[in-house]
Amino acid sequence: MFEWIKQQIISADLVGFWLFLLGLATLCGLSLYGIFRYFHRGRIIDDTPTSKIRSAHQGFVELEGRGRLMKGTPIVSPLSGMQCLWYSYTISKKNNDYSSRGYDLESMFNRFGSGSEHWETVRSETSDDLFLLADETGICVIDPDGATITPSFSKTWYGSSANAMASSPSNNRFFGGHYQYKEKRIDVGADLYVLGRFKSIGGRREKLDKSGEVRELLAKWKTRPNFLLAHFDENGDGEIDVQEWQKVMAAAEQEVENSFSERLVQPEIHTVSKPIDSRRPFIISVESQESISKRYKWYSRGSIFGFFFCGISLVWAIGIRLSQ
Repeated sequence: MFEWIKQQIISADLVGFWLFLLGLATLCGLSLYGIFRYFHRGRIIDDTPTSKIRSAHQGFVELEGRGRLMKGTPIVSPLSGMQCLWYSYTISKKNNDYSSRGYDLESMFNRFGSGSEHWETVRSETSDDLFLLADETGICVIDPDGATITPSFSKTWYGSSANAMASSPSNNRFFGGHYQYKEKRIDVGADLYVLGRFKSIGGRREKLDKSGEVRELLAKWKTRPNFLLAHFDENGDGEIDVQEWQKVMAAAEQEVENSFSERLVQPEIHTVSKPIDSRRPFIISVESQESISKRYKWYSRGSIFGFFFCGISLVWAIGIRLSQ
């Protein structure tokens, strides 16, 4: 094997050789990125103290508790029909030539042997519905959008219909049918580890950032030019001039002030969502803090191995080529 690789490097044309070096350099760079990314995440998990919901500070926090559904319409996974806190699923269809020509044994053998069979995604969905996390001190609302999620249930099975619930399930990819179903879930009542941005809305504890919320509201209005023209284009020229923009800003400030007044008298609601700082992870997991930290450390060690392996291979390939 070693000699075969050496001969391929020696006999490759210049373009092929440079593409090979580029591939190794890319893998080397990705491995280096992985070293710092996974090590950084592991350190954050180890260094962030676990807080209680009632006393958690505003900002980046670590919480542990039990997952619950919010009142109202329950969250149901479309594939299994099971109630859950979060789900993600994919339905894929097997694509090959003989499926449309009839079952010719020779063509079936050739297709399987050539490795050209593939699965095409028919439908996929990831839940972004809110759910609750509860500990002995209180409850908070979890927004899972953008989180790295470790589910409590993960399964792949096969069937003969695009409707997983109507199809006869099978665990065999060759005889189970032409459709593949993948489902991940966080079950109701699961013990959860959550790392993310904690924010309290309403009540006297909420930190009010008037200028920041005015900027966010103005940015939102800018994406709706028809709204701005309908409400603030007083001269009807189809544009918002300087004087009209001053009125837009005044209206945004007034709307934010009205919102503050309403929120201060409302009951306090705690939320956890994706951090604004992209360097901080957003994690929702059924695993313990120790297990998650250990996994990221192993990822970091694997990236170190990949970095040195690709780097040594890169230097070795250049040396082999130059020696000829």
